[in-house]
Amino acid sequence: MFGLFSYLAVLGLSAFDPIGIAAMPVLLLQNNPYRRGLLFLSGSFVSLMLMGLLFSQGLGTIVLSFENSHTWFVPGVELIAGLILLSVAAVILWRMQSGKLSVEPADTMMKRLQLDNWKLFIFGALLVAVQSIFDVVFVIATIHVGQLHLSIITLTAAIATYASMALVLQLAVVVAFRLTPVQQRIKTLDKVHILLVKYAYRVLIAVTLLLGFVLLVLAAKS
Repeated sequence: MFGLFSYLAVLGLSAFDPIGIAAMPVLLLQNNPYRRGLLFLSGSFVSLMLMGLLFSQGLGTIVLSFENSHTWFVPGVELIAGLILLSVAAVILWRMQSGKLSVEPADTMMKRLQLDNWKLFIFGALLVAVQSIFDVVFVIATIHVGQLHLSIITLTAAIATYASMALVLQLAVVVAFRLTPVQQRIKTLDKVHILLVKYAYRVLIAVTLLLGFVLLVLAAKS
C-alpha cells in the first residue's frame, strides 16, 4: 500500500501546472489574498477528487471487465498515451523556441481571477476538471487505481494523495508569501515569476518526455 501511495505522490508532483502556479501571484496581490488563493486551490482540489473518483470507480470498472477479454487494450492505451505525451512535449518545445509561449495569464484568465469568492472557487474547479480530462497520465493512473478493488476509504485517500501533491507547488507559493515579511512580499512574487519564466516550460517538457517514455516502456513490456 505504501508503494501505491508513493507512486501516486510522485505522479502528483509530476503534474506540473504553469497556469495554476502563475495564477497564484495574481490572487495574492488582491484583497483577502489568502482566502482567495485558498478558495482557488480548494476548488482545484475538490475537482481533482471528484474526477479521480469518477475515473477510478466508473472507467476503472469498465476497463477491468474489458481488458479481461482484450489483453491488447491496456498496452495499446499506454502506447497511445506515451506517443501523445511525446507529441505534446515536441509541440511545447517548438512553441517555446518560436516565442509563442508565455507564463503570463491570458486576459480571459485575468478576468476570471477577479471573480467573486465562490465564483472563483467554481472557476478553479472547472479549470482543473478540463485539464484532468486531457491529462492522460492522471486518467490512466486513476483507472489503474480503480482496478485494485480498494475500499472506498483507501481509494479516497489514494486520490487525495495525488490531488494534494499536484497542488503542492501552488500551495508553496501561498505559504512563502505568508511567511515573507510584508515589505519583501512583492520581491518574493517577482522571484516566483522569474522562476516561471526561466524554468516552467522546461520542467514541463522534461516531465512530459519522461512520462511518455515510461508509458512506452510499459507498453513494450506488456
